[in-house]
Amino acid sequence: MKKRSLNYSLLVLMFLSMTAFGQNNAITSYVSTYESLKNYSTPEWYEDAKIGFWVHWGVYSVPAFSGDHAAEWYGRWMYANEVNGEQRGLATHNHHVKKYGDPSVFGYKDFIPMFKAEHFDPNEWADLFVQGGAKFFCMMGAHHDNFAMWNTKLSRFNAVQMGPKRDLVGDIEKSVRARGLKFGVSNHSGWNSGFFQFNFLNKGDATDTTYQDLYGNPVIEGNKVSPSDRDLNRWLARTNELCDMYKPDLFYFDWDINPPAFESRRIEFAAHYYNKAVEWGDGRFGAPGVVLNFKNKGFPLGAAVLDHERGREDSIPPRVWQTDDCVYAGNNWGYVKDSPIKSPNTIIDELVDIVSKRGVLMLSFAPKPDGTFPDDQKQLMFSIGNWLKKCGEAIYSTRPWVVYGEGPASINKQKSPALTSEDIRFTRNKANTTLYAILMDWPQKDIVIKSLGLSNAPKRNIKSISIIGLKEKISWSQDANGIAIKLPKNKPAFEYAFPVKIVFKRECPKIN
Repeated sequence: MKKRSLNYSLLVLMFLSMTAFGQNNAITSYVSTYESLKNYSTPEWYEDAKIGFWVHWGVYSVPAFSGDHAAEWYGRWMYANEVNGEQRGLATHNHHVKKYGDPSVFGYKDFIPMFKAEHFDPNEWADLFVQGGAKFFCMMGAHHDNFAMWNTKLSRFNAVQMGPKRDLVGDIEKSVRARGLKFGVSNHSGWNSGFFQFNFLNKGDATDTTYQDLYGNPVIEGNKVSPSDRDLNRWLARTNELCDMYKPDLFYFDWDINPPAFESRRIEFAAHYYNKAVEWGDGRFGAPGVVLNFKNKGFPLGAAVLDHERGREDSIPPRVWQTDDCVYAGNNWGYVKDSPIKSPNTIIDELVDIVSKRGVLMLSFAPKPDGTFPDDQKQLMFSIGNWLKKCGEAIYSTRPWVVYGEGPASINKQKSPALTSEDIRFTRNKANTTLYAILMDWPQKDIVIKSLGLSNAPKRNIKSISIIGLKEKISWSQDANGIAIKLPKNKPAFEYAFPVKIVFKRECPKIN
């Protein structure tokens, strides 16, 4: 018996070894360490996509009030008061008291039955995204309020049992994928306990344990709250469930999972997600085929995809990165009636600048609580999509050139001035035979592309130069100062940025 037990133990060890290592001793699965996670490469589909849409949509879409901060933070600020010294929250608190009453009586939970999504049509949504030129869509799984928009088995506070009474994540996932788009999910629930800080401190309805699956179970020390082990374990369990149920191509996280308390679980989820992606058949160890977003220093570079909220890079980094931005300016992301949105020109200029630096734009829209998009947001989608139909070859599946652009506008991570006709951004095709010099506005005088002087781009290597959207042949010349293009009589029949297409006989030049 002892010999048989020993042999059995050896077989188990051999099996476990074969599970982690292939026949050639190659590692085949991820473990929960940063070193393991750094065996990651960004999928080509993502770097080719360049633009995706997502939404801020949930219970907070019902009160739809931004006050002095953000509408999606309504559940936080409604419980704040003068005592807390949080001036950003007072407008929301006062609004709530006036319209709904004392928040300890009419709490955030009481908005849930009012969030009905009665006109939500996932097929209509998916059609809009396609018309808008998006190549992927990211659905809000849960915001800081911890209300699950999917059919979770881990909490009764979800969209299937309450409010809409349907699986919002599952419904849109099917419609999006049916149209050939990649699908992502977004989870901001890591900050759940901090989000409802003032609810706990001011003895609101969070003190009733009946609602702890919504409001959390934080550790309270004086005026500070922090996630308990139960909160942390619940976050991991729900995040794993969201991953396993919908097999997302992209998983977005906010800054809320960066604190040290989340580190072990954050790493554990990343390994889980990458291994699941390999299991789903989307990739392999080293290239799992999915995108995991992080902010700041949540993961080491190379272990996932860095995201800048409303920001961007000021150069061309060695790795693909992402900007997440919103159609609203300022702090607001959730729906607010009649709140102005950004112009198509602003969004397209941002997209072009991001793509020229090897980035991807994930643009958030804000549906109404009934599940419909305001008309101005739909028109923005159409405008973006119409431009991409004409100029998409200069955006989709491109790669950065040796320099991202030229012109007076200096864009960095903190400041993004308006781009003008004097600014140019470059992209190139993957074959490295075509360069796109994108004019950020239609010029009032002849164009000079200074980066393409004779010393950098020998004339004999230039096959053709044209302006996308114009059939007429353009006149150009080249000297040491660059390529000079004589302004044609007519401009292309579209607005916003204007790509100049430069085809080379061999490769795009490698300038000094």
